[in-house]
Amino acid sequence: MKTFKRGWGAAVLLFILVPVMMFAAAWFVKLTGLSSQVSGPLQDGIVLLGAWTYNRFFAKVPIHWGHVHHLGDQLRLAVPALILVGLLATAKLVQLFQTPFQPLMIFYLCYVILIGLTEEFVFRGVLIPLLARSLPGKTLTVIILDSALFGGLHLINTTQISWTYVLPQILFAMALGTFFAGLYVSTNNLMLPIILHAVTDVSLITQLINHPTNWNNFNISTSASMAVSAFYFIILVIAILVVKNQVRGITIQTELKS
Repeated sequence: MKTFKRGWGAAVLLFILVPVMMFAAAWFVKLTGLSSQVSGPLQDGIVLLGAWTYNRFFAKVPIHWGHVHHLGDQLRLAVPALILVGLLATAKLVQLFQTPFQPLMIFYLCYVILIGLTEEFVFRGVLIPLLARSLPGKTLTVIILDSALFGGLHLINTTQISWTYVLPQILFAMALGTFFAGLYVSTNNLMLPIILHAVTDVSLITQLINHPTNWNNFNISTSASMAVSAFYFIILVIAILVVKNQVRGITIQTELKS
């Protein structure tokens, strides 16, 4: 029972608390009449603070924020994720640079960084060691479960976005999550997936600038959704194969050093 509470139980509880905190923040924004622009940053800020508190006083897993030892090896391990993120982000970065500057862009840039920080802290920093407590020695299984939970969290987007957009989004999140999890486990450097995650989300800046409250652009046809989903599923399989090689022989640290 103790192992369950410190492993599976703690992981499931954290996974439940994340959307609860997000909906609570959204409810607070609506109740107080705050601008919808602050809803997203407030949600992520509350989740980050809540997850940090959860880990500090309950989960108590080690968080490896980063180090410069063997930086060359770390960057080599980051190449697969860098390639995928680079291919996905290049067109969006060009679009961003072509958009006339607005002071609001700085606010949204900070928001994008906060998203990467929050989601990587929760799903890679805290959740992976919690799952590893119940699955000792099964590093790849832990990573796949962690990425499945990360992808599954995006189901809450169906409250605002069509399922045809959310389905490929889930598979995309699972593929990226697998790369990011493998990178974190193999390098003990959470800053690498945080940075890559933020770069991946850079497209949100132009979306929020041009259509801050319109979700209609997040809607695609069923046939397009199936095609994109199939493509992302292939990327997910590739990610699992790449990460399997990256984490071979690595044991995930689950306890704080005394």
